[in-house]
Amino acid sequence: MQKNIKQLTQLDQILTKVAEFTHSTVAAEQLAASPILTDITAVRDQLALTAEAHQLLLNSVMLTFFNLDDLKVIQTKLDQGMLLNATQLGVLGTFLTSGQRLMTTLRHHAKLAPKLVALMTPVTGLSSLQQRLTTEIKHDQVADQATPELTQVRQKISQQRQQVQAALTQFVQKHPQAIQGRRLITRNDHVCVQLKANYKTRFPGQIIDQSGTGSTVFFEPKMAAQRGQILAELVAEESAEVYQILATLTGDVQERWPQLIQNQQLISQLDQLMAKGQYALSTRSCLPALNTTQHLKIVNGRHPLLGTNAVPLNVELAPKQGLMITGANSGGKTVVLKTIALFAQMVQVGLEVPADLGTEIPVFTQIWLDIGDNQSLAAQLSTFAAEMTTLVTMTDGIQPNALVLLDEIGSGTDPEEGSALSIAIIDYLRAAGATIIATTHFSAIKSYAVACPTFVTATMAFDRKTLEPTYHLLLHQVGASEAIWLAERLGLAPAILTAARQRLEK
Repeated sequence: MQKNIKQLTQLDQILTKVAEFTHSTVAAEQLAASPILTDITAVRDQLALTAEAHQLLLNSVMLTFFNLDDLKVIQTKLDQGMLLNATQLGVLGTFLTSGQRLMTTLRHHAKLAPKLVALMTPVTGLSSLQQRLTTEIKHDQVADQATPELTQVRQKISQQRQQVQAALTQFVQKHPQAIQGRRLITRNDHVCVQLKANYKTRFPGQIIDQSGTGSTVFFEPKMAAQRGQILAELVAEESAEVYQILATLTGDVQERWPQLIQNQQLISQLDQLMAKGQYALSTRSCLPALNTTQHLKIVNGRHPLLGTNAVPLNVELAPKQGLMITGANSGGKTVVLKTIALFAQMVQVGLEVPADLGTEIPVFTQIWLDIGDNQSLAAQLSTFAAEMTTLVTMTDGIQPNALVLLDEIGSGTDPEEGSALSIAIIDYLRAAGATIIATTHFSAIKSYAVACPTFVTATMAFDRKTLEPTYHLLLHQVGASEAIWLAERLGLAPAILTAARQRLEK
């Protein structure tokens, strides 16, 4: 399969749009990098999950997602063997609580989404850790009730602070003549009174600081200092207890980190699935039937990047049957190719397709494209040489059950030689078991497709009255290239057009 297949089919653009419905960069990046599945069982399982997400949304079931990006810093700190702080532990508690709420909502709607419930069941496996985190951490702080020891020491701290305050208030009330201002001031972690400078040596205690003018000193009376020393010891005791709690919780988190990562991955996966369901809802997509027989049926398929301008595509190919599309330039042939290729790719990343019920998409082993914007001239090759390089890679790597899309194969060289080479390549790919969908202007290739029993011919509808394409695919027909019409539409001089028509009539 071509390395840049997502770009060629424009699947990368679709995945980017789907990723906009996710709730974290983690989920968005994983969705954009969705692997292309080729096993029909894996594809069917992914689509079933997407379909359940779609059903939840159709029934107005809304899920609230935690921003998984908030776990990156925690991952880094654990990798470095660092202690988690209360804020980070609180984030983990919120993450686990969010996961449990997701599960509660899903289980409430288990009839709509049994596979999603089964997928997400491991998320509930950390309820004990979640309870500890949410009990011991409150508002980004270690909670008073985290341990009996912390409860006790914080009660003592509260009482001791009141005693320090009482000592200071008592000093202010007892010596009003010495006080510059009644408001207590904190300097260098000491609560002080504002003392007139000329009283600074009259009372037992210590000067902590002074004002810029020197007229006021910030004074800690001896009684307040003694009580403050006891307070400092209690605060140190509190810090030691908080450290121990944080260390224990960090150890618990480290021990359970593999399960936390599993939860993160599952919630990211659910976020992605709900984003796929939201995209399906917004594009009126359906769950297609799947097969490995190469039976393709698209009912009113709409290229999602064209929005309301998309003309519905209706096409059906039996197993091993190819499609040769003819008709005017600018008539929509390439859009048909890209729509089919995109639909095939969408199901392989677990996306429903914007089409009606009855649509059936094969799960192909490979998808190959030789299309206009794939024929790069970066290697200073001619258009034909660039195309042939793609075809060489394709024919060398072709496997059974491949989808091959060829846009104007062989058009960059002499028509006779290009047609002969193109027919030989198509025959080779057919013999290898590929489903081939091609466009052409060459009469020889058109005649080949008409005569080949495994090819269906089609043309793009063209309104002769308005001289405008309708962009509808008409099966079992062969169309003209309408080159003169296109030249006229683009403004070629009437005299030249008349001369060209005269030549055609000869």
